[in-house]
Amino acid sequence: MRYRFVDALLITAIAALCTATAVFADTGAPSYESLLVRLGSAHPDYQAIQGEASAALAAIEAAGAMPDPSVRVELMDIDDYNLRPDRVGTTKYSFEQMFPLWGKRGLKRDVAEAGYAAAQARAELTLAELRAMLRAAYAGLYAAHTGRGINAEVQALLEDMGLSARKRYANGMAAQQDIIKARTEQTMLRAEAEELNGRYRRASVVINSLVGDPLDTPLAPPAALPDTSGFTQAWRRFDESQGGNSPALAIAERELQQRRAARELAARERYPDLAVGVTPVQTGNSVDTWELMLGVTVPLYGGTRAMEKEQVAMLGAAQDRRRAELLRLRSAAGEARADYEAARARQTLFDEQLLAESELNYRSAIAGYQAGQVDFDTLIEAARQIRNVRLQSLDAAVQQQMAVAQFERITGVQP
Repeated sequence: MRYRFVDALLITAIAALCTATAVFADTGAPSYESLLVRLGSAHPDYQAIQGEASAALAAIEAAGAMPDPSVRVELMDIDDYNLRPDRVGTTKYSFEQMFPLWGKRGLKRDVAEAGYAAAQARAELTLAELRAMLRAAYAGLYAAHTGRGINAEVQALLEDMGLSARKRYANGMAAQQDIIKARTEQTMLRAEAEELNGRYRRASVVINSLVGDPLDTPLAPPAALPDTSGFTQAWRRFDESQGGNSPALAIAERELQQRRAARELAARERYPDLAVGVTPVQTGNSVDTWELMLGVTVPLYGGTRAMEKEQVAMLGAAQDRRRAELLRLRSAAGEARADYEAARARQTLFDEQLLAESELNYRSAIAGYQAGQVDFDTLIEAARQIRNVRLQSLDAAVQQQMAVAQFERITGVQP
């Protein structure tokens, strides 16, 4: 037939559209795993929280230390302006040390150790949030690049369709409007391509900021999405442990331990501490007498009782916060799993059924257009259907990544 060559082009193009991966692999493309390795050491948020953990570690030693002693010099029987110790009547050199009793130092150390453990868990959760951001940005980079590939393939298909329309119009077998519609569709696709280019650049900026590269560093197109095969198992471990492997829950747990120790410390502040002082007394140039001082603190004004009430209330709040955190984590993990499974089911449906049906529909539209049984709008709509199925399959794959990222961001558990 006269248009056999053009029709063969259409069939070849649609076959490529249905089977191509739309991912142009690049040997220089950074893998998700390679970016993940660089994540923690580069980001200032993680470095800052690590600095806070180091400060909390130093606070443990300070909390368990003895109070500093005090030294006092008293000049007595001064009868002129000469304040030399050997020229006044007597000079007392007092050395005093406070000794906390009733295990108060140990409780202060317990408070500090719980604070350090909470800071460590906070660093783990910060790193998990950064991993989630990287996964989401990497999925966005892949989606933009793959979308550009689909867009380019559809543009090539529409170019062939336009060529067929022009041939048919030249022979009086089609309307000029068919040519205009093909050009309009191509223009819309070029606009979509610019939007996808913008999304690609945006995702590149986010990834560069996370790994510490200059923001305008070009990124080669990724070859594949990050693996999500371990998500279901990670969710099961989280569910079976009742959130016990989550840094988010560990923070609430450590803060609860902190409040328990602080409450016990506040209760023991009602008991006195011991003060011991030694005073050598100098007369002239020699020390001829010594004085010994023993003293205790007296909780007279009720400040310790008020502090104890405060810590009891804070402990209750920490207990409620831990229960609320566990509920929030389990709810968020369940939502992420539901989103993941729904997206996975959609992708399977698109890939295994709808794409083949769309291809068949397009081939039928080609045959109908050749025979004059369907109009050009039907042919364009068939091409749109294939494009939409490809894009919806891509979106479902990206939604799986987003569900995994949400799970990791909330729970801190890495799939």
